[in-house]
Amino acid sequence: MNNFNLIGIIKLSFCFLIIVFVFNACSTSKTGIEDDGSGSEIYTSVFPSREASSELELISKSIKLINNLTFYKSYIFLDSTITRDNLADPYLLSKAILTNTVNKTSSGTGTIIGISGTKVALLTSAHIVSYKDTVLNFYFDKRGMKTKYIESVLIKERQLIYSDLPESGRLKLIVKDDKKDLAIVGNSFNDVNPIDFPVFNFNIGSARDLNWGSFVYVLGFPLHYKMVTRAIVSSPNKDDMGRFLIDALINRGSSGGLVLAVRGTVPNFELVGIVSSVPAEKKYVLTPMDPNKENVFFPGQVYDGDISIDKIDGIKYGIGKVTSIEEVKLFLEENEAELINQGYNFSFE
Repeated sequence: MNNFNLIGIIKLSFCFLIIVFVFNACSTSKTGIEDDGSGSEIYTSVFPSREASSELELISKSIKLINNLTFYKSYIFLDSTITRDNLADPYLLSKAILTNTVNKTSSGTGTIIGISGTKVALLTSAHIVSYKDTVLNFYFDKRGMKTKYIESVLIKERQLIYSDLPESGRLKLIVKDDKKDLAIVGNSFNDVNPIDFPVFNFNIGSARDLNWGSFVYVLGFPLHYKMVTRAIVSSPNKDDMGRFLIDALINRGSSGGLVLAVRGTVPNFELVGIVSSVPAEKKYVLTPMDPNKENVFFPGQVYDGDISIDKIDGIKYGIGKVTSIEEVKLFLEENEAELINQGYNFSFE
């Protein structure tokens, strides 16, 4: 090999290195943004390092506290031979030995997702605003096992749904799907202005793009306090609708709350689901049946009066079930005709 060819090879190699260096320098990803290889940014799995307070505050204005109060007429039976087969008896309720009125309450989070004229629509969880029309309570035997004999029948008489919106905040149940645990509540208001009725206007994401360890924000009203918390995703795409789990410390009132993932880096928030429920455990406790409601009881105090058995629903913290945004969109598509029929013609994309 002569000197001329050797010099030529060295020059070509040097040029090749320069081209590779320039190409790599030009193709460097933005700081804090991950790439999944398809050319699109993926949901981050690290705690955001950029300021996001203003965006979170803006999003928080679109969520509203929802309360539900449902009244039942209770019919209590002494006859322990009444079963479900007797429910068709038109004279059954007249056989009750005692009647009274009871109520069931619940609270959660709703998000303003659409305005159509004077009508405002909020997305929430069905179990917050949807109670059964009829509730049956059964007798228990000496072993504490539930029998087939009915102790009482509760018939729903009326329901009040209200929020922290203006003009008393009264809402109506528009459409619901108990299986999907989704509902739309809404009403007409005289003055629908963007200050009092801010619509959620951030991007709609895809729960199917979430991975193990994806970082999310959760906004809602745990115990009636408007709060934002953070969580990590587990079991992404745990079913065919893309549901997933989060480890947020969810309390009563969090149901219906927004779950937001970060596409690449903040403030690229995307809605990927809403809080559905948390695992619960039922506990039975003995409670004094004291006719004098002003009495105060102290630990260690001896009580020899009548007692009753009460059921308490406890929450297992740290495990939250989330309904995916894919299921939310399917729910809205399936109920589009009914929503339009009731005057709620809006898009949610």
